[in-house]
Amino acid sequence: MKHPATMSWKSEWPSLLMIGLSIVLAFYFQSAFPDRVPTHWNLAGEVDGYSGRFFGAWFMPLLTLGLYLLFIGLPYIDPRKHHYAGFIKSFHGIKTSLVAFMFVLYLFVGGAGLGYDIPVGGVIPIMVGLLFVALGHYIQSVEQNWSMGVRTPWTMENPVVWKKTNHLMGRLMMLAGVLIAICAFPFPEMGKAIIFFSAIALVVVVPIVYSYFVYRSEMKKS
Repeated sequence: MKHPATMSWKSEWPSLLMIGLSIVLAFYFQSAFPDRVPTHWNLAGEVDGYSGRFFGAWFMPLLTLGLYLLFIGLPYIDPRKHHYAGFIKSFHGIKTSLVAFMFVLYLFVGGAGLGYDIPVGGVIPIMVGLLFVALGHYIQSVEQNWSMGVRTPWTMENPVVWKKTNHLMGRLMMLAGVLIAICAFPFPEMGKAIIFFSAIALVVVVPIVYSYFVYRSEMKKS
């Protein structure tokens, strides 16, 4: 059965390479990590969570593999699978961006677990910000589907509402990415929390409300 998003070696080798390298590193990290591995940092960049050696080594590679397989499988069960042909580049771009984010994050977390002085707390906001920018770029051209994009009753009902809402969503995600990246700079933790949650609210709330009003506008036109 042909994959709805047209899989090929060209589209998959970057993700498969990063997942393969993660698994190889997991074997090394499992033997080299101490008994307690730092795996969580607060907004101030301080370690506030530890895990065991096995969990620290294998959790992220297995999570990345699971995420990749989820992306491979979702188009098969999507009721609007026939739309994937219209946004193949964006589908693969989103998938590869997420795998790359997980892989690079794993490298930093793994380095910190080995005892290297890596400012993971400062690196993570920049990485999350870059991920938001990348996803925001691709999400603007995603067509109606049940796997990604702003899926409200109004966007799924009307393709024009979908297009306008997800175009706005993409721009807001890119803006939110910049705001989140600012949290890497040293300033009070409360300020970082306000910026971070404001950026998330911007991406979550505004497109939903916007889709409703665009839908009403389109209904009046028709």
